[in-house]
Amino acid sequence: MVHNWKRTASVVYGCAAARLALNMFLHFGELPAGHAGKTDTQKEFDRRYMELSGWYLDGDYVRVLETIDDFRGRIRQEMENVVAYSDALQIYEYVLKRMERRFEDEIDPVEVEGEALTGNLMRYLVSAEDVNLQNQRVREILRQLPVRYTRQKYFSMVHDALTTYIGSDYTGLEEVMYLLRSGSLIEYFRRRNGGYEHLNTVMEQLRAISFKDLTKESYRQARNQVEEAGEGLLALSERFSSLQEMVNDLYLLCLTGRDAVRDAAEEQSVRAILEGLRDQFEQGDPDISDELSDLLPRLEGVQEEYYEKYQRLSFRQEEPGQGDETDRLAAKVEILMSTSPFAALEDSTGQGSVTREDMEKAAAQFFAELEPVFASCQKPVVRAIMATTLSYLPISFHSPDELQSHIRNSLECCTDPAEKATCMELLLQMMEMDGYELV
Repeated sequence: MVHNWKRTASVVYGCAAARLALNMFLHFGELPAGHAGKTDTQKEFDRRYMELSGWYLDGDYVRVLETIDDFRGRIRQEMENVVAYSDALQIYEYVLKRMERRFEDEIDPVEVEGEALTGNLMRYLVSAEDVNLQNQRVREILRQLPVRYTRQKYFSMVHDALTTYIGSDYTGLEEVMYLLRSGSLIEYFRRRNGGYEHLNTVMEQLRAISFKDLTKESYRQARNQVEEAGEGLLALSERFSSLQEMVNDLYLLCLTGRDAVRDAAEEQSVRAILEGLRDQFEQGDPDISDELSDLLPRLEGVQEEYYEKYQRLSFRQEEPGQGDETDRLAAKVEILMSTSPFAALEDSTGQGSVTREDMEKAAAQFFAELEPVFASCQKPVVRAIMATTLSYLPISFHSPDELQSHIRNSLECCTDPAEKATCMELLLQMMEMDGYELV
C-alpha cells in the first residue's frame, strides 16, 4: 500500500494546481477573438474543458471524475488523427526531399564515394558502445538509404523482423503494428475525416502529383504545401497536447483534492486565475486582464518546487488488484504525473506473450491492408513507405558483414543520381550531428 497518502496528495495537488493555472493562462490567453482559425473540434473541446473546470471550481469532484475519462479518450483519439495526417505528410516530404537536386541548382555536391561512405557508416555504428544506440543508428541508416525492394522482398523483411516479438509481451507487438500502419498511410486512410478540409485537399493534391512529369514550378509548389501543412499539424499537435496536460492536472486535483493540505495563498491565486479565464472564455473576450497577469508571479517556481518533492516521495504498492482504494488512486496519480500525457490509465497487462500464431495473424493483416495502398501509390511513394516502416522494426541483420553488404548494395542499386546524392548527404549529416568525423 502507499505510505503517507495525505502527504502524497498534498504535493501532487500543489504541483497540479500551479501547473494548471500557468498552462490554462497560456492555452486560453492566446485565443484569437472568436476562436478564429480553430476547427470545430477544437472549439468543442475547449468548451467541454471549461465546463469540467467549472465543476471543479464548484467543488463537484464526483461529476468531473464521472466524465473525465471519456474526455481524455476523445482528445487522445483526435491526437491520433493528427499523428496519422502528420505521418502521411512525412511520406511525401521524404519523396520530395529526394528529388531536390533535380530542381534546385545551388546545392553543394557530395564529396564522398559510396564505398568510403559505407566504411564510415560502419565505423560510426561501432563508435556507439551502447547496443541500444547502435540499433537506433542502424534504423536511421535504413530510413535514409535508397530503397529498391520488390514487394515480396519487403514483405519478407517485415515478416522476419516481426518474429523477434514471439515470446515477448503482447503490448510490444501492438505498438509496432500501430507504427507500421501509421507509417504506411493505412492509418491516414482509416482516420481522414471532414474535420480537416484543408489538410484533405493538400493530401489529395499531393497524391495526384505525377512524379515523372514534375517540373520545377510544381515541385516547389508541392514543397511549399508540405511545409505549410506541416506547420499547421504541428500547431494542432501542440494544442491537443496542451489540452490533454490540462485535463490530466484537473484529474489530479479531483483525485487528491479531498485529502490534500493546501497553501492558502497559492490556492487563492490559482482559483482567481481559473475563474478569470473561465469568465473571459464565456464572454468571448480575447484580452487578458492586467489583474490576471499580475497573479502569475505569485506562482513562479511553485510547480518546480512541488515536483521535486514529488520525485523524492517513495511509493510501495501492492500488486494490481490487490491493494485498497488508496493504492488505486496512487496508481492513477503516478501515470497522470508522468511525462506521457496520453498514457492510458487502464491496466494493459495480462494479455500474455506473443505466440507465432499471433505474429502471423498480425503480419497477414498488415500485408492485406498494405496491398491496396501500394496499388494506389506511385513507386517513389511506395519506396518511402518501405524505408519508413523498416526503420520502426527490430534489427534483423545477423552480422556486421551482412549489414555492410546491405548498405553497399542499396547505394549501388540506386540509378537516380539526384536521389542517391541526397541520401548520401542525409547520411553524412546524421554522422556529423553526432560528432563523428569522417575517415
